[in-house]
Amino acid sequence: MRLSISAKIFTGFLVVLGTFGAVATYSAITMRNLGDELRLVTRGYLDLRLQVSELYTQQTNLLKELEQLAKEGPARARLVKPDLDAARRVRLMKLPKILDQVSNLDTLRGSPEEHALLNQVRARLSRVQGEFRSDEELFDEAFGPIGDLSMLTTDPERLRPPRERLWRQEEAIRKHLSNLSVELKLRSEQASLRLAREEDRAVWLALLLAVIALVVGVTVMWIATRMLRPLRTLAERAKEIARGDYKQRVDESAPDEIGALGREFNAMASALDEREQRLIRSERLAAVGKIAAQITHEVRNPLSSIGLNAEMLEEETEGEAKKLARAIVKEVDRLTEITEQYLRFARLPRPKLEREDLGTIVSSLLSFLRQELEGRGVRVEAHVDPSLPQVAADEHQLRQALLNLLRNAADAMVDGGQLTMTARQVDERTVELIISDTGEGITPEDLPKIFDPFFSTKEGGTGLGLALTQQIIVEHGGKIEVSSEPGRGTTFIVSLVAAQPSPQQTTVVGARVA
Repeated sequence: MRLSISAKIFTGFLVVLGTFGAVATYSAITMRNLGDELRLVTRGYLDLRLQVSELYTQQTNLLKELEQLAKEGPARARLVKPDLDAARRVRLMKLPKILDQVSNLDTLRGSPEEHALLNQVRARLSRVQGEFRSDEELFDEAFGPIGDLSMLTTDPERLRPPRERLWRQEEAIRKHLSNLSVELKLRSEQASLRLAREEDRAVWLALLLAVIALVVGVTVMWIATRMLRPLRTLAERAKEIARGDYKQRVDESAPDEIGALGREFNAMASALDEREQRLIRSERLAAVGKIAAQITHEVRNPLSSIGLNAEMLEEETEGEAKKLARAIVKEVDRLTEITEQYLRFARLPRPKLEREDLGTIVSSLLSFLRQELEGRGVRVEAHVDPSLPQVAADEHQLRQALLNLLRNAADAMVDGGQLTMTARQVDERTVELIISDTGEGITPEDLPKIFDPFFSTKEGGTGLGLALTQQIIVEHGGKIEVSSEPGRGTTFIVSLVAAQPSPQQTTVVGARVA
């Protein structure tokens, strides 16, 4: 499917828009992922590590208070016991908050490794929480319930076993918290390094995509400029045509609107060139007609006098003088015929167009020329479409034009040949008459000049026959075209205007003359 210029430009715009949209989307997704990673590191691992570190510090302080309580006497222990109770309450309240923070971190977007690590941290903290709760019984047994100071006066030897067990378990908890804090620290450092690598990779990839988008944009702009470049050429050619150079043409091979515009431009230039040539030819013919009329007027009367005197001289003389007089009369007759041709050319009236049957005219002409053509060894074949419509023509002038073409064709076939006439309907408004011969043909150098007045390739020709023929065809609203190859004959195509059909029109069947 061929795309129009607007569709191509719109497609290029969509490509550029899609490219930049993809770059923007990738950048947005990358920034969001980096933001999630950053939040996971800053608000996640660092904060979690800080909470676990505080819990570890509190656990260390708790162990110190236990050691101090074990060494101090009852009076001093009463001062330390409230701090121990406060540490017990704080750690029981703090650990659930840390677990909630781990759950919140797990809701953030992350890799499966992140979720596995957080599940591991949650399991270890839950284990510590269970140990906290189980140690509360040992606390009550070794130092009494929270707020109870009565156990401080109990025999220290009796309380030694539960206090030692409590110390060992609390020390194990402290080690768990220490290991967990170290792991979180390592994880935070790894996440920071990975975040830095991801940031560098995202920056370079974003730059690469931006460069690709820029290249795509420049490429699309170059393609659009290249597609529209013929318009600049078309404008320059139009300026040249406006200056009078109708030979300008543009490339019309593009399968889009520019190609169609180029074809229309070339058709317009050809029409203008043809009209210009026609105008030049008409002015030339008018000038030639005036000169011909003037020369003929000045020459015809003396020629008549010379011819009359030469005939009288021929009658009065004998021998060699009689032959000379006869030659003078013959040349005078030839000059008289030439002057008549000049007069017909100069005084050609405007045609009186009537409905005429082209098949009848062709048959009549061929019958009239049959003996002459057969004498020259020319075989004639005519093909006339039986349904051929009538044409708008001046019969006398049209016969004269076709007679010129037939005689020119016969003159071109010196040793005889084939003359073919074909009459056919091209469309509702045009009828074509094609006259082909197998004569010598016309050279490419002479072909553009054959319709010029006084140009002839025949010895002794006046060069007015084809000029007069073209003038008649053009006055009829038609046109005449010619194609020829040296040694392969010549073809004239005469286009005439078909007459509008009427109810009284009858069908005339064309003849075939062989």
